[in-house]
Amino acid sequence: MRRLKGGNTLAADPSPFAHWMDIFDVSKEALMLIGDNGEIHASNRAMRRIAEQAKPGQRLGPLLMDGERSLGNLITSLRKSADPRPFSLVFDDETDAGLQLRGVAKRLRRSDHGVFFTLRFRMDDRNNFAALSLKVAELDSEVRARRAAQQSAEAALEINRLLTRELHHRVNNNLQLQISLLRRAARLTSNIEVRRFVEHAIGRLRAMSAGLDLTYQSGETGVDIADLAQKLAGQIAETLPTEREIDLSLDGGFAVSVPQVTPLALIIHETMTRIFAPSDGVGDGRIELAAGHDRNGPWLELSDDGQWADVTLDGDAAETNKLIDTLARQAGVAVLRTDEGGRRLRLRFVAVA
Repeated sequence: MRRLKGGNTLAADPSPFAHWMDIFDVSKEALMLIGDNGEIHASNRAMRRIAEQAKPGQRLGPLLMDGERSLGNLITSLRKSADPRPFSLVFDDETDAGLQLRGVAKRLRRSDHGVFFTLRFRMDDRNNFAALSLKVAELDSEVRARRAAQQSAEAALEINRLLTRELHHRVNNNLQLQISLLRRAARLTSNIEVRRFVEHAIGRLRAMSAGLDLTYQSGETGVDIADLAQKLAGQIAETLPTEREIDLSLDGGFAVSVPQVTPLALIIHETMTRIFAPSDGVGDGRIELAAGHDRNGPWLELSDDGQWADVTLDGDAAETNKLIDTLARQAGVAVLRTDEGGRRLRLRFVAVA
């Protein structure tokens, strides 16, 4: 007898298997000992974690979905042989399907206490479920982390969009302010040469503004050469002599990278206004702006009915040709001047975005 404080006594466990409980509890497998009448005589901690009511002194039948019938079938099967036998029981866990557990049972040798059966439940299914639950939890954590990272990236991207939009508006507003000031200066001066110089500067700023607008609209994907050519042709047509017309042939369009846009816009403007349509108004006919592809890659070509021999070797035209070559190097394009079928300036794109 063991004695507790206060004078109360605690009787020793009368179960014939009481001295085996320490060994049972060490096992990670769910173990249960039942008698021939279905009474639970021993169960370890692993078993009670699965079925809390599977305690010594309880009957196994009421814990099962099919009650005594399932228990009776199990005991009948185990009585036939002392060899281990597989079994399956469905515990009542207050769900429609119940908790199905598989295992191996064995009849123990008959003793003075009667016939007993040991039930060893396989934990593979529950372990797989636990592993699956862990994977689901890890996946959920990863999804949450990725979602948070995506939200942070989207927030940073939105801030970048706002900053880009603000920068575009400020730069464009500054360009428009400079254009307005130059137009005012052109109206105030009576010197024709100064007026021409100022008007040409206005044209350059408008060409840069057109490229800036297209770059902002297209983002990092590049600007379609047809869009750039059409916009510049519309601007330049406003300043050309009435006898000058612009023809566009842009079926073979392609995209140019953002760094190429501004120098290309200036090349088109300088060629059409300073070479093909000089400020003295000499020359007539059409100016053609074409784009296409051949085996050497994409190209952009400006042409008219003149000759390169007509271009002076000094003065504005000569300086314009030097500027075109400089801008071409910045844009990464090769320049070819020919008189085949008219005066032609072809830009060969070595690398196009």
